[in-house]
Amino acid sequence: MSKPAGEKGLDGNTLFSLFKEFEKYSLSYVYKGIFNPSHSDQILSLAENNMTVTGESAKTQKRVYFVMVESLQNITRHQDVKQEEENQAFFVVHNKVGEYDLTSGNVVEHSEIQELKNKIDKINSLNAEELKDYHKHVLSNTGMSDKGGAGLGLIEMARRSGNKLQYDFESINDKLSYFYFKSKITSETAADTKENNAINEAKRLHKFTRDNHIDMIYQGFFTQDNLKSLLSMTEGSVSSSDNLAFKRRAANVMVELLQNICNHAAKISEDAEGKPGMIVVSTQADGFRITSGNYVDTESAEKLRLKLDIINSSDEARLEDLYAETIIKEMEAGQKGAGLGFIDIKMKSKNALQYAFVPFSNEFSFITISAFIPFQ
Repeated sequence: MSKPAGEKGLDGNTLFSLFKEFEKYSLSYVYKGIFNPSHSDQILSLAENNMTVTGESAKTQKRVYFVMVESLQNITRHQDVKQEEENQAFFVVHNKVGEYDLTSGNVVEHSEIQELKNKIDKINSLNAEELKDYHKHVLSNTGMSDKGGAGLGLIEMARRSGNKLQYDFESINDKLSYFYFKSKITSETAADTKENNAINEAKRLHKFTRDNHIDMIYQGFFTQDNLKSLLSMTEGSVSSSDNLAFKRRAANVMVELLQNICNHAAKISEDAEGKPGMIVVSTQADGFRITSGNYVDTESAEKLRLKLDIINSSDEARLEDLYAETIIKEMEAGQKGAGLGFIDIKMKSKNALQYAFVPFSNEFSFITISAFIPFQ
């Protein structure tokens, strides 16, 4: 599937709708692309940080960590790095009130489907004690291969999660299907919940990322503590490029957008540990688009709109003057404002910043800011 060149990003209303859909979770992370050990480590680090912030018990943290490791290892073992964009591996993490939904997706050959179904259906038919015995049986009677054990990982995921495993297959062509696999881990203190249609939700989200060429979505609370993990993951989305100058420009833009949320986004709930926001990274034919979304109060929104309009209407020479003027003003005020970062983004990307304000309440609006960084 070809990627359109220079297309505009998602409109503000669409992004705000996605943000509101995810807002029921304390963490939502979506990634589509090539998975490697480094990227897996970054995902695990972000999840650990989230569990620490939300006060999850050590026991639940260990269970979530184990199942995440198994899910990510399954992807890296079975992914085909030569696949087209629409067939790339896919991973989703959702956390809501002690319930962790982990969904992975990757292509499989049709010849593998029946064996996978048999393994998962067998595991789902067993209770906790039977699973324990079955694990011992499989461990004693089968060997290991470069693709992992004969279902040992699936058995242990079911044991650690304490819930039935969910799956679905969607045909791609006469040789391949897309395999969706979901596990749910519930903390000791969470209320009992019925099995939901998370597989269908993940399939819909996967289609959304493919249709819009999205590599990564993060929605949650932005703090200085998780800023490094977020930056590493957003940088991972551009790691396939060999253009060092492009990587540096992209990293600079990412830092400014992430810092803007951490430092200047509004907190609509004083109980929150950080600033609620969203980052979306997408690939186009000739560059990357990075979009941030967060709440701002009404007074700040008008000032920000004026700043962005001035920056967008300025040529390169005027931008350099604005940069110098802003530094002087901020030194005199004794603090760094968002204006300097946006000027830097325009200078590094050499493109106007797209933005939109979506009314939320009398006090707040939701702002999306999108920057396009060309490969050349």
